[in-house]
Amino acid sequence: MRSLLDFIARHSYAFLFILLETLSLVLLFGLNDRQNASFMTSANNVSGKVLEWRTGVSQYFGLRKENALLIEENVRLREQLYAIADSALNRYADSVGQGRVVVARVIDNSVRRDDNYITINKGRKDGIEPGMGVYNSCGVVGVIMVCGKHYSVVLPVLNSKTSISCKVKGSDNFGFLEWTGGNPYIAQLKDLPYHSDVNCGDTLVTSGFSSVFPEGVPVGVVQEVERLSNAYTLKVTVRLAAEMSNLGWVYVDAKTQDEEIVELFQQIR
Repeated sequence: MRSLLDFIARHSYAFLFILLETLSLVLLFGLNDRQNASFMTSANNVSGKVLEWRTGVSQYFGLRKENALLIEENVRLREQLYAIADSALNRYADSVGQGRVVVARVIDNSVRRDDNYITINKGRKDGIEPGMGVYNSCGVVGVIMVCGKHYSVVLPVLNSKTSISCKVKGSDNFGFLEWTGGNPYIAQLKDLPYHSDVNCGDTLVTSGFSSVFPEGVPVGVVQEVERLSNAYTLKVTVRLAAEMSNLGWVYVDAKTQDEEIVELFQQIR
């Protein structure tokens, strides 16, 4: 206690100054409305900055939780979207009498190999057979290659063995879409007649000349047209409609082939 009293005695002038300064400030801002308003405004600005900084810090450390909530919400929205799309596609398939559409989830995919493959979680049990077309909401994905009871392997556009008949939208001239490797977003349209009216920006769709895809499924957009002087066809570079590196759900066109056509081809063979 004696040490405390000695400390106060040694700094009595400083304590007296602080006391008088505090008293004067209280009298100044407490008895004068203008000065009081100025003080409150300044104090609110400072406290606002402090609260804003504290909120920013707390939000930063809560980003992980916010991201988790957003992901859960996106999953729910995507499930609703796929359910609506599936219902619409099934109604369309039934209306044109071409069978039904099967919705499948992609469980394995590759895009960087010379010959890529996709695995989906639907098979013969779900009515899927080899040769059926696979596409998503953006466009063509590939063709069913082999089927198991519960799973199937898809031969995608990004495979050298894939050749899909397609045409320029609004035209009857058709060619075959093939992938030559490298860029997973770009393919080539081959065997398109030299006199075809095709320009950059044109949309390519399936021709409907095979039992794999119905007519009009989006394939891609023309990026470049090269007219070779020593050839009878055009070299067309196509940007694929479906983003093959980001496949979640796909649709399998599980329509039934016309038995008479199948029988005729068997006779030819």
